[in-house]
Amino acid sequence: MDLAIKFGSSEISVYKKGVGIVSKEPAYLAVTENGKNLKVKAVGKDAEELFLSSSSDITVYQPIINGVVENEKMCTMLTSEIIHKCVSNKGLISSVSALVAVPSGLNDMQLKQLKRVLHQAGLGKIQFVVNAVCAYANLELDKKSHIMVVDIGKQLTDIVVLNGYDIYFGRTYFVGGETMDSSITTFIQDNHNLEVSDLTSEDVKNEVASLYERDLYSTEYIGIDANNKLAKHNITANEVRVAIQNVYDTILGFVKDVLALQPKEIAADVYKNGIMFVGGGSKISGLYEYAKKKLDMPVIIPEEPVDCVIRGAGKLLSQKEYTKIEL
Repeated sequence: MDLAIKFGSSEISVYKKGVGIVSKEPAYLAVTENGKNLKVKAVGKDAEELFLSSSSDITVYQPIINGVVENEKMCTMLTSEIIHKCVSNKGLISSVSALVAVPSGLNDMQLKQLKRVLHQAGLGKIQFVVNAVCAYANLELDKKSHIMVVDIGKQLTDIVVLNGYDIYFGRTYFVGGETMDSSITTFIQDNHNLEVSDLTSEDVKNEVASLYERDLYSTEYIGIDANNKLAKHNITANEVRVAIQNVYDTILGFVKDVLALQPKEIAADVYKNGIMFVGGGSKISGLYEYAKKKLDMPVIIPEEPVDCVIRGAGKLLSQKEYTKIEL
């Protein structure tokens, strides 16, 4: 395999063998339309910045929703643009093979659609692997024992029980970073009497979100007041915690549900070895202490939880012994 690609609702990341991460782009595509003719205007971060644009001649697409390709044509165009930036010899792109990391909950039809998108984008051989297996590979754990991986993404939380590289159990829940953003938006409206977008709430979350009680950090945001005028206001990390703690409690509740579904000897193994949290929702301050207290078991949070999956997928490029998804 030449490339590792992580497909997510929020971001598409690419790891090049022998190089490292060569691309991390938000999963947005901006195009101009003239009849049936489409022209790519912007990709990734540049397209995301046009998302709220009022320009009538630019349309911004999010072709991946809940980890699933919702708009095959736009997803193909987006993927093609990203891949072509990562491959130096464009003429040989059809000979490039890719290991693609995906959530555990995708069914065969959804995987075949994604495979079709990747082929249409120009890639050759495609092999799928579950995100949790990649996260496990990144930690380079040697022992063959059961561990749980909780991947908190933008729209999904994927909970997988692994036995080494082998997948024992997986379940996907529709809760994630966007759920937190909506909770912050509602909190600001109810407590500050200001209207803000979920994008503003996401910025607030990224600035000061914390699960520590009485966290003193704060940040300023701009909302719209009752008179339809712009107004500045401060929000503290403690207020953000109040707004989003219920989301983390829900996720930890799902963790307990999954553990309860496992045979006693496997659940005991997980309780001994612990739970690894990865993904964007795992970078919040205080999660380690909060989860450890709530679950009463070992908790592992990698140094870079957002990049843990793509880095692990990059390590798998040179390995043969791991569980692949067979179609």
